Amino acid sequence: LKSKPSSEIIGKASSMQLEGYDEMPFFLFGTDSYGRDLFTLLWIATRTSLILGVIVAAINISIGVVYGSISGYYGGKTDLIMQRISEIIGRIPWLVTLSIMVSLFGPGIQTLILILIVSGWIGIAAVTRTQFYRYKGREYVLASRTLGAKDGRLIFRHILPNGIGTIITSSVLTIPYVIFNESTISFLGFGIGHGQAFNVFGIKFSGVSVGVLLADGRQELMQRPYLTLFPAILISVLMITFNMFGNALRDALNPALRGSE
Repeated sequence: LKSKPSSEIIGKASSMQLEGYDEMPFFLFGTDSYGRDLFTLLWIATRTSLILGVIVAAINISIGVVYGSISGYYGGKTDLIMQRISEIIGRIPWLVTLSIMVSLFGPGIQTLILILIVSGWIGIAAVTRTQFYRYKGREYVLASRTLGAKDGRLIFRHILPNGIGTIITSSVLTIPYVIFNESTISFLGFGIGHGQAFNVFGIKFSGVSVGVLLADGRQELMQRPYLTLFPAILISVLMITFNMFGNALRDALNPALRGSE
């Protein structure tokens, strides 16, 4: 039997690889070990990380505002006890919390959210408490209390609206904090992982986040360094963007703080 020329074999292989394409496909950021387009994966991962960041930030903001409002408004022994509780929770080592949650519930999307909200609300609570101490002694609050206003009205109609600017600014900065922590947890292998899809308002999100891409790229760092480089650049851009947005929002809501860090 005569062997076919190598050029003919290469031609057939090329035609098989290009099946469905008019020309050789070009991948802007390259492909991973499974041949998937890294540029597309980065967009999918960004969407997943942002949704997780918004969900966890909303939960932390809700808990922090309620907790800080009660602590700052009532003060005294109530404030003392609540502050000691928040300090105890905040002093628990992060790796201990991670180990306990993973041991109890296993890695997954629910465990990841629980890890991120265990102590994520403490910063918002501290900011809210400070604002309440700042405004609860003002004349208009005292006048409203003298006229018989209830605690709920004083909190939600007179004190909270005046401190909402600083609270919103701090709240915006919790989103990049959540994204960074999610990336760290997923990088360590305890995050959502591949295949951990979840639904939000009927929209299905994949189990690919920025942290998952970083974890995948770590395994091939020497052979394909771009698999780690591009996700690292992406998370850096996200952190810088949200911090700049938070600073701009702070300046818009409170011009007196413009230019300060």
